[in-house]
Amino acid sequence: MDETQEALEFLKIEIEGKEKRKILSFEEYLQIARTDPQRVLRNIFQLFHDMVKTYVGEGENEHPDDPESIGFVKYDCSMLFAEGRETPFFADRLFANRFVRQAENLRRGSQQNRIYVYDGPHGCGKSTFLNNFLRKFEQYTATKEGQVFEIFWQIEIDGQRVDVPCPSHDYPILIIPKNYRAAFLKKILSESPKLRDKFLREKEYEWIFREEVCTICKSLFWALLDKLGSPDKVLSMVKVRSYVFDRRLGEGISIFNPGDKPLKKTYFTDKQIQEKLDQVFGGNLVKYIFSQHAKTNNGFYVLMDIKSYNKERLLELHNIISEGVHKVVGLEERINSLFMALMNPEDKQDIVGDVKENSFQGRIQYNKILYVLEPSTEVKIYRSIFGGQIDSRFLPRVMENFARIIISSRMNIDCPPLKEWIKDAKKYKKYCDENGLLLRMELYSGVIPPWLSEEDRKSFIATVRRKLISYGEEEGGRGFSGRDSIGLFSDFLSRYGSKPKLINMGNVTDFFEQRISKGQKSEVPSNFISSLNDWYDYVVLGEVKEALYFYNEKQVSEDILNYLCAINYDLGAKMKCRYTGKELEVTVEFFKLICSYVTGTDMGEAGALKFAQEIQQRYVEIVAQDPGQKITETELYQELFKSYVRNLKKKVLNPFLANKNFREAIKLFGTKEFETFDSRLKEHVAYLIKNLINKFGYTEQGAKEICLHVIDKKLTEKFS
Repeated sequence: MDETQEALEFLKIEIEGKEKRKILSFEEYLQIARTDPQRVLRNIFQLFHDMVKTYVGEGENEHPDDPESIGFVKYDCSMLFAEGRETPFFADRLFANRFVRQAENLRRGSQQNRIYVYDGPHGCGKSTFLNNFLRKFEQYTATKEGQVFEIFWQIEIDGQRVDVPCPSHDYPILIIPKNYRAAFLKKILSESPKLRDKFLREKEYEWIFREEVCTICKSLFWALLDKLGSPDKVLSMVKVRSYVFDRRLGEGISIFNPGDKPLKKTYFTDKQIQEKLDQVFGGNLVKYIFSQHAKTNNGFYVLMDIKSYNKERLLELHNIISEGVHKVVGLEERINSLFMALMNPEDKQDIVGDVKENSFQGRIQYNKILYVLEPSTEVKIYRSIFGGQIDSRFLPRVMENFARIIISSRMNIDCPPLKEWIKDAKKYKKYCDENGLLLRMELYSGVIPPWLSEEDRKSFIATVRRKLISYGEEEGGRGFSGRDSIGLFSDFLSRYGSKPKLINMGNVTDFFEQRISKGQKSEVPSNFISSLNDWYDYVVLGEVKEALYFYNEKQVSEDILNYLCAINYDLGAKMKCRYTGKELEVTVEFFKLICSYVTGTDMGEAGALKFAQEIQQRYVEIVAQDPGQKITETELYQELFKSYVRNLKKKVLNPFLANKNFREAIKLFGTKEFETFDSRLKEHVAYLIKNLINKFGYTEQGAKEICLHVIDKKLTEKFS
């Protein structure tokens, strides 16, 4: 065999092994349905849900023990919308939660008689989202996990054979006459009582007992039954094969652009099939006639932008969406597709005006796709376009802050739910802007900032969270578009990316305050950049303190345990701690000392005694509720321990800032001159640099630069 024949033989084997659809008998199909009914017996809406869950998963709840959690979790949608795509779509947390909720609603059965319209401003990525989703859907249905089955007839009577594909891609289970389907399914699932009851009772599976097979398959079934006299013989001619979704061929996925002219042809047929059917059954007993809609039955019918011809298509869908029925040359064609559309804001008003019938207006479910409101997601967009290596040109968090300025333009200045929750936002002026934009960006990212007061944390209850997240879903419809953001970032990189120092917040501030047009400047809320710099300074100061802090966990624990014992004794008493075994005298000075460590403030005698009394009451309650519980595992101990450590960290820089050599040692770290400094100072500086690199993602150069920023800007004084 020569090389050409070898290549052809290889191609034949590969295609037949991977591409050729296997034809199953109806009995073989039922065997698969019996062993794996939840995969085999699902409609397009359940398939939509299963695909989303397969690629997105259950999501991550960063606060699993939070009693006020509202299920606003972190979903990774990259496999669904970005992975392997030339133009990826990045979903922020708000959109991801909306999208997963929609998938859940579809699975539960609240899906019928709707067209799902995704509306949003220009440049928000609507087309990218839908194109990427549909391409992933094609890939998913080509796997065993995403496999869908359809009816395929192989009729042999009196030496005549005719193969009849179902143009409506009907589910094989629907060939069982409707009146007998429930009893039939009971028999199929008799060995799995729980699954059987699930299918018979739950709303998501109602379609199995409600839907009818297409007119062609129904006609074939009853015509064959009349001719053969036996359901067994009829079902032996019912074959099953995989439903192949192919958007380019319009099979299972049909996409219409506004400029696509409607076809003049109102119906389709296959003359050869029709002639053979007439020979078997007689003229016109079984009519092999179907519409264009049949090709996307149990699939996707998509309108890309509701304008021009697509506006007409939307209006023509009224009866199909409302009744699930389409007339084809006098025949009723049942259509059960997932109808989707994209829409720009200016087109929405036109549609609302044209869709006069309230019944149709009620069939349109709008789903928002807005500009990104999560900084980390905006940064993913920059990386996808400019390459992951751009991170090495920035100090950590600076690129995210560029994104925060972009996002600020997309947000509303006024936020009633925030004002209702935090009555006095001015107390956070060192960490947040006056309008709470930075706070909302954090909350929309699933982060509860550490700088919130204990009072505001406690009042951040589920109802408050729902209101804020609901409000967030109304933001993102204005400001810098996705395209604007990419253009500005490109200009920024060109201007500052080639300098020897890493890109810092000074560069970001200079760019937005001095290097963009007046119109672009007006998009950024006033004073926001100044507030962002304060917020950044607060964050990096915390990082440097955390990196420098040597804390003796054992000593902190011992102090707290001694305190928890001492508060149960009178002043002046001498006692032995039941937890540490240490003997000590109960004094006001001891109470004042531990109180200052835990609260971060130096209290007088009355304040320290009052605080001790409050802690003692909580301690007694905890011991009474569960005498056997380890004290170190109680909420009270954990709370005191964290507060103690947090307040120690606040003051960790102070002794070093008093040392004139500290700044110089940081500056010269990594050089020969560094070796000239005191060994204790060198140890601390090396520890600081190492922790900034390992804990916070700095490079050595970046760690040095951020330390100098903290020292030169006198940030410890700024946030004293």
